[in-house]
Amino acid sequence: MYKYTLPYIQLEHKVSLRCRPQQLAMNCDSTKFSIIDINGVLSFYDFEAVTQGRSQTMKGEHLATERKEVWSVIWSSDNPKLCALMEKNRLYVLRDFQPEEPVLSAGYLCDFTDLEVKAVLLDDILKDPEEIKSITEMIVDYEAKSLRDTRDFLTTVSLKEAVEFVEKNPHRRLWKLIAEASLDKLNFQIAERAFVKNEDYYGVLFVNKLQ
Repeated sequence: MYKYTLPYIQLEHKVSLRCRPQQLAMNCDSTKFSIIDINGVLSFYDFEAVTQGRSQTMKGEHLATERKEVWSVIWSSDNPKLCALMEKNRLYVLRDFQPEEPVLSAGYLCDFTDLEVKAVLLDDILKDPEEIKSITEMIVDYEAKSLRDTRDFLTTVSLKEAVEFVEKNPHRRLWKLIAEASLDKLNFQIAERAFVKNEDYYGVLFVNKLQ
């Protein structure tokens, strides 16, 4: 006979929102979550924000940032400051709630990893499912602006300027591009630095052997 003990459960905290939520989504480090209300208005709640009440200091705030006519949102799985959303037929990537240039899309968001957003063309699948030869044809990848810009910098300007850009927009995927480009140009100093930024121990050993 087995006995199971349930964890102790009690109410820890209440969150007050100024809308009637329809969809909720949490970022990867649980510091913020997004809210799409019944009217398609997107807003955000920040658990780390501190507000001053009448008699005490309160933690957590429903931010004033809003976007209208939003029907889907997804957070990056590896960066808590990034999220992607569908606003009408446009895909936006937000970094710290600031939008990048939109991309026309009719896809349904399913994944956001390594600065790439995956969307599934469900409307096309449902329209004529028997004509689809491969499901991969119905999956579209969209790159974030910082990923596109880093590639452009590496091909059009100096490696030093590309490094300066990535330092202002840090991400493991971007440092990986810097490391690969540095090895191609035999710049072992920058390559080692990029591997350190990525916490890639074997990459650092590889550079040391090359040197």
